[in-house]
Amino acid sequence: MRGLVLSLRRERLLLLADTHVGYEVELRRVKGVNVMSQTRRLVEKVLELVEMHNATSVVVLGDVKHELPVPRESAEEVRAFLSTVAKRVPMLLIPGNHDSILQEIASGIGGVEVAPTRGVLVDRFLLIHGHVKPAKQDLEKADVVIMGHTHPAVVIRDDIGYAVKEPAVLKIRTSRTKMCRALYGEPCKRRAQLKIVVLPASHPLITGVDVREIPQMASEGRTLLKYIEWKPEDVEIYLPDMTFIGTLADLQSAFSP
Repeated sequence: MRGLVLSLRRERLLLLADTHVGYEVELRRVKGVNVMSQTRRLVEKVLELVEMHNATSVVVLGDVKHELPVPRESAEEVRAFLSTVAKRVPMLLIPGNHDSILQEIASGIGGVEVAPTRGVLVDRFLLIHGHVKPAKQDLEKADVVIMGHTHPAVVIRDDIGYAVKEPAVLKIRTSRTKMCRALYGEPCKRRAQLKIVVLPASHPLITGVDVREIPQMASEGRTLLKYIEWKPEDVEIYLPDMTFIGTLADLQSAFSP
């Protein structure tokens, strides 16, 4: 499962990230790779997860669509994805960096709500894509930040060089004080340690970025992870079924060149 279920009183939120509906358009137009649309497959998987986990709603943590800047070829496909899922359960969309005119695309589709780009605070969980700064008051209240954007994956090689690459979930413990100071120039009022969960991309053709490369990538890119204190021993890595792989420190040690 490339996501997780958040149980809150009477609600069960199915959290997914980076569905990238219309990714196949870029593969064809830019890279010359002809791939059949994966949208039906994506819809079927989402509805299967809704049924399996008895979810009461689906939250997509950004990059609902893929095509930039304007979805000339994939807009109807995005609408079809949203309307089909929303017939089964309500959807909350948190815009990501690929989601230009998402509000316009989703307009008129019953059961679909587009949230602010800076994310939403649900109980003590801050749900955000991860490409912009969250509101300071939300980060102060949150115990856990759940985000996408980064597409984490784990690469494992055996002794003879065979390698597999699988989507991964990151669970990061970090200093709220240092993160707030880096983001806002001052510490947050609340100083308890903060947990950050990074979900993998949900699109079936996107595996992701090797987790060992993410700290360097984050330092150079436009991501919330740019503002955290990276301690490899405090970064836990899981497969999508929540099988624990180890910490980032473990992987750096085990698979160093």
